[in-house]
Amino acid sequence: MEKNTFEKEGLKIEGKRLLTYSQLSCPLDCKYCFVEDLNFNQKRRVAYLSEKQFSLLSELPEEINIVMLGCDTEFFQDRQQSIKILKRLVELKRDISVVTKLSLPVKFIEELSNIEQKLNTNGNFLIFSMSIPTLNSTTIWEPKAPVPLKRIETLKTAFELGIKTLIAIRPLLPSIPTLELEDIVTSSKDFCYGFYSGPLYLKEIDSSILGDSAKLKIEKIQPSWMPKGNIFYKIEKEGQMQELRDMIKKQGKLFFEGAADAIDYLRNNAKHRV
Repeated sequence: MEKNTFEKEGLKIEGKRLLTYSQLSCPLDCKYCFVEDLNFNQKRRVAYLSEKQFSLLSELPEEINIVMLGCDTEFFQDRQQSIKILKRLVELKRDISVVTKLSLPVKFIEELSNIEQKLNTNGNFLIFSMSIPTLNSTTIWEPKAPVPLKRIETLKTAFELGIKTLIAIRPLLPSIPTLELEDIVTSSKDFCYGFYSGPLYLKEIDSSILGDSAKLKIEKIQPSWMPKGNIFYKIEKEGQMQELRDMIKKQGKLFFEGAADAIDYLRNNAKHRV
């Protein structure tokens, strides 16, 4: 089946991974969020995955081995629906990646752990990423998201229940100082298998939130992982990503290119312990 068939329904194939776009509005209103600028309208009260999308998922090419959820919204905003979706996706016998900013109750995380165990019987993984791009500026960047301390508590619970956990310092905000990045790493490193990051993408340049513009690399591109027709500014601070990599290595932790890279590592190092 042609890739365009999937993309028309909000399923983006990139390499060996499938990224799902739902059109479901995100309630968190993070300042760096690009969702409202995508070339399809976000909606309220729509299914995270439609029946048409589920039908197409059953026809995925064999080489697609990971399904990435939450690319354009907060996947766990409706806990009951998210659990139903994950249970249906177990049948695909693919790895599943979820990312969240929410503080989740223990009983809910136990349900995720049960799903993880079912995936493991098929030789698959559930990768649970907690997004923590800032510690001290959350009221500016993430005004409606739970505070990072609550997120780390959720991460700790998931880790202790055997779920494969990661930290997403994404987007890597140019205005975040080195000490704050170090604090993110040290406060969460004991409850995850590793970290990953990525650049900031904005539809329009906002110099008031970007910091020292002289150190910024700004490129106008079509991100490969977004549906076609979405042009954004990719914004990176010179040397910041390498700085983050170095501090993570110093703490004895792993830096991955993304969740898919982490899954490859875990599969190839089945006895790996944190």
